[in-house]
Amino acid sequence: MQPSRRFTLPPPPRGMPRRLRVWYAVAAAVVSAVVAATAPMCPVTDGQGRPAWRIVAVNDGDTVTCLDGEGRQVRIRLLRIDAPELDQPMGREARAALAAKLDGGVVRVAGAARDQHGRLLGTLHVGDRDINHEMVAEGWAWAFTGFAEDDDLVAAESAARRQHRGLWADPQPMAPGRWRELHPPHAAPRPH
Repeated sequence: MQPSRRFTLPPPPRGMPRRLRVWYAVAAAVVSAVVAATAPMCPVTDGQGRPAWRIVAVNDGDTVTCLDGEGRQVRIRLLRIDAPELDQPMGREARAALAAKLDGGVVRVAGAARDQHGRLLGTLHVGDRDINHEMVAEGWAWAFTGFAEDDDLVAAESAARRQHRGLWADPQPMAPGRWRELHPPHAAPRPH
């Protein structure tokens, strides 16, 4: 994530009459406020000049919130991977691993489909790196093969398992789907 920047007003130009300095400060503050308010809506590009999105939040190991190229907030579910839930063992570590990969705060997003929760299903790229693949290869997520198998992700998961990376340090990690079955996020209220 990009560190928050503290904006300071530049000093007035040398030789500016004292009576104009107040007006200068007011004008500079207004310009700074307009720039700060519109900056998230400005088009963002990655290091190679390709259109990119700004990271707003890393929700968990497989979900982020971004501002798209038009300044709209979009929740993205990383395609073809399944990371531990936050309250599941290794869930917070998976989120931290994803956040570290997105430290620059700018990603390219490939994907157009939506899941049952309305989230965009996408692959995140930082430069030429496939972040979804890295999460699996480093042992922070399972290859999600529920719909279509991705041979590269399956191979990456197998290598991470063999080398006991990330969540595979646990001899019997529980798949997130099974965890969700056993720990529903919101129990329905019981009738009295």
